[in-house]
Amino acid sequence: MKKPTSISVSNLSRSSPLVQNENQVSLTQQLKLRRSLLANLLVLAVGCGIFTFAGVFLYRHLTTVRSRDAVINGVIVNVRAPEEGRLEKLRAQVGEFITPTDAPLALIENDYVSQGNAREVEKWLERRRGELEAAQAKLAQLQELLASAQQDERNQQVLEVEQTQRQVAAAQAELAAAKANLADARARYHLAKMNYQRFSQLAQQGAVPQAQADAALTELQQSQAQVAARQRAMEAVARTVEALKADARAAELGLTLRNTRSNYDPRLRLQELQIQIGEQQAIVKGIEREIAAQQRQVIQAQREVAQRRVVKVPVPIAGYVWRVEARPGMFLGKGDQILQLLDCQRRWIDVFVDEQSLRLIHPGTKAKIELYGNKGKVLWGTVSNIRSGLGRLNPGDDQVIPIPENYPRQSQVRVELDADPDWGEGNFCYVGYTARVTFQIFP
Repeated sequence: MKKPTSISVSNLSRSSPLVQNENQVSLTQQLKLRRSLLANLLVLAVGCGIFTFAGVFLYRHLTTVRSRDAVINGVIVNVRAPEEGRLEKLRAQVGEFITPTDAPLALIENDYVSQGNAREVEKWLERRRGELEAAQAKLAQLQELLASAQQDERNQQVLEVEQTQRQVAAAQAELAAAKANLADARARYHLAKMNYQRFSQLAQQGAVPQAQADAALTELQQSQAQVAARQRAMEAVARTVEALKADARAAELGLTLRNTRSNYDPRLRLQELQIQIGEQQAIVKGIEREIAAQQRQVIQAQREVAQRRVVKVPVPIAGYVWRVEARPGMFLGKGDQILQLLDCQRRWIDVFVDEQSLRLIHPGTKAKIELYGNKGKVLWGTVSNIRSGLGRLNPGDDQVIPIPENYPRQSQVRVELDADPDWGEGNFCYVGYTARVTFQIFP
């Protein structure tokens, strides 16, 4: 029993080095596996990075076009002297940003301004004022005569109304008498008619002689003729009454229906005076208008002389003072330049690109502007026009110079800058700055 035990112990002692070797081998393999996994991951990461960089590079290369050179430009506004004179005051310095205000930019004084023909106009005004006074005096006289004629016209109208009323009353009394006579004649006619009818019947019966019947017939005929005559007389009087009533109504209205008048008619005189007054008033108003017009001209001339003596030069736009040409105390002629202003609201950038890139750029293309002098400033704009042949062509020349083989073929692309309230501080709105411009081919 003890012998087998010793054999097993000896076998175990012999197999222990083999187990240790196997364990070492497994650890080495695990380390190699870990190293290979890290290497693979590193290679994969590097490959992804290279692939991503290549994709971004290709995307930018295919969707954008970059400029070779670019410079920002702007509109220069020349401020000139509106009149000649000595520059007394100038409140502007190069690099200063100024805005339009009530205070003038500069003052120009000229003590030798001509008065023009102001004195001659004043003499003309004095002469016309005298004529105006004479015309007004004549107008006042005519108005007095008009008042007198109006009073005479009113008096005559009153008299004519009273007279026509009396005539109407007399005619109405005559008409009443004519109506009474007509009624009496009609009564006699009816009585004569009854007598004739009675005597005619009695004569037919033989109760009275035929002579009485004939006498009754004669009386009937006479009474009938009398009725007709008095009817005509009454109608004539009635027409006279109506005519007199029409005259009375006309007199009340200041009119007349008669052709006969006295030698002096206030109404006709009144009409003549009214016409003369109207003409005289037109003359007075014409002279007054002429005097008023000349006075306005004199006032305007005096104002212009005062303005030309001390001329205020306003600030035309808001912008930076680009250059100052004049100094206080200098004598300036009309139109001489005082200074130049840079209009920051009208800026653009001139971009120079290869001519081959124009296939991808067209008016309306958006552009990103990155300033070299200010890395943190980014501007945006839009292509407005494109010009090629810079330095290689003079338009209109008959003779064309051959282009050298290695001469760069560049084109000028003008990009209008978008509105940007940030103009910088003391840098002339970035005018003159160079930049890198990237055109967005695909939005």
